[in-house]
Amino acid sequence: MSAETLHIAEEHGECAPKPASFSLKWILISVAIGIGIYLLPTPEGMSDRAHKYLALLIPVVILWTVEAMPIGVTAIGVGAALALFEIQTVQAAWAPYANRSVVFVFMIIMMGVVISQTTLPQRILNGVVRVGGRNTAKLSFTLCMAATLLSMWTHDAAITLILLYSLIPLFNRMGITPANSNNLSKHFLLCVPLGAACGGGGTFVGSGRSPAAAEMFLAATGYNIGFMEYALYCIIPSIVYGLGTWIALMIAMPPKIKELPDEAVAPKLPPVTKNEKWIAWLLVITIAAYCTSDWTKIHVSVIGAFFIVFCMAASLVDWKKCVLEFPWNPMMVFGAGFALGIAMLDTGAGKWIAEQAFVLVEGYSWPVVSFGVGWISAIITSFMANAAATALLVPVVVPMADLAGVPTFPIALTVPLATTFVLLVIGCPPTLIAYGLGYFTQIEAFKVLLMRTIICLFLAGIMQSLWWPMAKMPGNIDMMQTPAKLTPFGYELIKKP
Repeated sequence: MSAETLHIAEEHGECAPKPASFSLKWILISVAIGIGIYLLPTPEGMSDRAHKYLALLIPVVILWTVEAMPIGVTAIGVGAALALFEIQTVQAAWAPYANRSVVFVFMIIMMGVVISQTTLPQRILNGVVRVGGRNTAKLSFTLCMAATLLSMWTHDAAITLILLYSLIPLFNRMGITPANSNNLSKHFLLCVPLGAACGGGGTFVGSGRSPAAAEMFLAATGYNIGFMEYALYCIIPSIVYGLGTWIALMIAMPPKIKELPDEAVAPKLPPVTKNEKWIAWLLVITIAAYCTSDWTKIHVSVIGAFFIVFCMAASLVDWKKCVLEFPWNPMMVFGAGFALGIAMLDTGAGKWIAEQAFVLVEGYSWPVVSFGVGWISAIITSFMANAAATALLVPVVVPMADLAGVPTFPIALTVPLATTFVLLVIGCPPTLIAYGLGYFTQIEAFKVLLMRTIICLFLAGIMQSLWWPMAKMPGNIDMMQTPAKLTPFGYELIKKP
């Protein structure tokens, strides 16, 4: 259970803190598998460093999947192992943990923790209820789309935290707890994180996988994707995926209660405090600064830092409480994902994997290749955090696109969007947060997640084929027609004017 889910549960008396658990059996199995891979003959065309890298990568993926130890602990071990086994230099192994995109995600999640200390989450839910009404189907649609739209401008994990924190009192008023969770609570507790995850891929602000994709694409090709450029390509598809998510929920887990009872209506809130007004205005200014960062050239991590510093300097919230509630595990996984992704590039492992997978996409146009990459991304990210999966996959799909002779940009851009469609709750911080509350099981979630993946990847194929060729940043090259070419210095694209 992550820090934020534990805090919510403790607030409502649902659980007591539990020590982190370790499974020696799975740890030993993972280590044995890694040693076994290392002892195999090095495949033709693969370097020794790449061989050692894969011998490390597989055990890490297993440990993240089965949670044999806290995922943050495994993530810290990644940097140490990369240096210990001389896969990377010590500096190259640890530097990604302090990458500017990792720092940016830290700021975004902390912003969500700050907001959760105010009455703004409950006010947001009250507004959703006013729009959606007490009809559960209409309210579900409104909540799903609200989570999608809001998470484009605040981290999807933060929006999940905020909205779930607002929903739990509603369930308490109805007498619903994790012990007697019903179809209604399961529906809404999946609606929020899945909707938020869709919006999270829409902008750099929304999730760790978005800046991870841009950062790895820059490392692989030398092309720097700007904030507004990324948003132009990804916001519209993300909204459509939010709609697809709601359809999947209504098919796989429709709410049996058609209308919320009287006791579910939220009580009237006190007037907004002066501090909350300051935080609301600061949030608006921060979002505006994000949207103009392509022109101001102020990096988004710096903008987020000023929001946090001002809130703390002005004593608008309690800093100690923010530190206590901050979800450190996902941050460690995000840094480890970057370290593994960069190592995949540096060792040549990404190129070797791409060559093996090339036969699956040879001779097809980029929309078909994109659809295939979407399924690969959804499957891979189901076993690890989607930010980590994105950092790992972009270095693979760039050379794959080059081998297939198709534009590189749309293939790489497919990854952060498709890693939204996880099949297991561990693959996405929002679903992991919701699962930690104990209202639904992994099997119940899987039924919804599978239906959602099928529907949304079908919609992705349509949206990317229709929308992306039309979406072009003024003055930039046509990224849907520009392949990356391998040079002695790596993959290169035509740079922006």
